[in-house]
Amino acid sequence: MSYANATVSPAARLRAASGVIAIHAVMAVGVVAGLAITGVIAPPDTDTDVFNIPLDPPEVEPEVVPDDQVLTYVPPAAPVPPVNLVQNDPIEVVPVGPVISEVVIRDPRPELVAPPAPPPAPPAPLYDPVGPVPRNAQSWITTNDYSRADLTRNREGTAGYRLVVGSDGRVDACEITRSSGHASLDTATCRLLERRARFDAARDGRGERVVGSYSGSVTWQIPD
Repeated sequence: MSYANATVSPAARLRAASGVIAIHAVMAVGVVAGLAITGVIAPPDTDTDVFNIPLDPPEVEPEVVPDDQVLTYVPPAAPVPPVNLVQNDPIEVVPVGPVISEVVIRDPRPELVAPPAPPPAPPAPLYDPVGPVPRNAQSWITTNDYSRADLTRNREGTAGYRLVVGSDGRVDACEITRSSGHASLDTATCRLLERRARFDAARDGRGERVVGSYSGSVTWQIPD
């Protein structure tokens, strides 16, 4: 198939557009006319089923109820469980005599504390204690014990002493209790006694040897 002439003139285009506009106008008029016909409302006196509803309903007077017929609402009460009363046997009361409470009367004075018991007496001694007994008192000090210095100066006097005698009977210590007036004579007294004095040792109540003391004096005198 072939087209004889594919070129359209301006006049033909104008005629075609005018025809299309005319067709649209006819269709619009028809639509408007149809709507006008179907929207017609019938007047009130026609035979259409229309309900007449009053705007304000009539007032209704309330019904008066007598006072004896007025019902009052009472809320239901909770059920109360039954109370079981248990009857016990009667208590027999036994009469009791008068109760006398013990009354303690305390002495308001302070308690006297008994003095402690005295210690037991020591056992009686088997022996009478004795002090040291000299053995050779005559040879302790003699005139031959004078030193040359004391003889030339004529030194004389009595010296008192106290000796500590051990349990072996020997002198452990010597002390001058009264001076002879010359230190040389006092020193010679203790030196000679510690060297020469011998004793029977002191004894206690059981007869055992113990340390004791012995006191005496020595008179220094130049012989005629």
